[in-house]
Amino acid sequence: MKKLDKIRRNDSENICVLLRDVQGAPHVELRVYRRPESPDEDPRPGPEAISIPVNALQDLLRMLAQAQERLTQDGPVQTKDGNPDIRPTVSPRGFRSDARQEPRVPVKLSVGCRPMNAGVPHPGSAVFGEVKDLSIGGAQVWLPERFSLFSKMEVLMRIGDLDFQGRAEVVGAEAHPTGEGYRHSMRWQGLSNHAKATISQAIARR
Repeated sequence: MKKLDKIRRNDSENICVLLRDVQGAPHVELRVYRRPESPDEDPRPGPEAISIPVNALQDLLRMLAQAQERLTQDGPVQTKDGNPDIRPTVSPRGFRSDARQEPRVPVKLSVGCRPMNAGVPHPGSAVFGEVKDLSIGGAQVWLPERFSLFSKMEVLMRIGDLDFQGRAEVVGAEAHPTGEGYRHSMRWQGLSNHAKATISQAIARR
């Protein structure tokens, strides 16, 4: 067993994150520990715990992100001091790593995005905005309306003298707009060779 980290649950308890083997398979365990009453005591594990197989972590992260998305849509969450707290919705760390591993360049490109339903774009539903950050893994896109996490989008834009068409998933969306709209983090999905070449040329020119 390896203790990874902890968060405060209340004045007397923490929730600890542990890595352990369960029947030979790695699991992440969340267990409640009672804080020691004196410096000479060790934290005492409580009976409350949940064990998650490592291969189910991505599904759990997705569910937690959806819960955060719902809370953001429903309005302010009251913090301990009674003040409202609405934080930008961000994607779990694992959902953004693919794009961050690739070179990213600042750009200024007009873009059209169409939400997709069952893999088919909605006709006549394009929303127009601007791409300001581009990589072979994804893009930062500002749009006049906010789309929820994991929305599937068809993305069309002109890069230099080349037309780009691809599909992306929304992996991050700011809860509040700036003067330029809502910032969305998008990750490309199944780009064609032509689409990849178009982005690569745009990056090479920078």
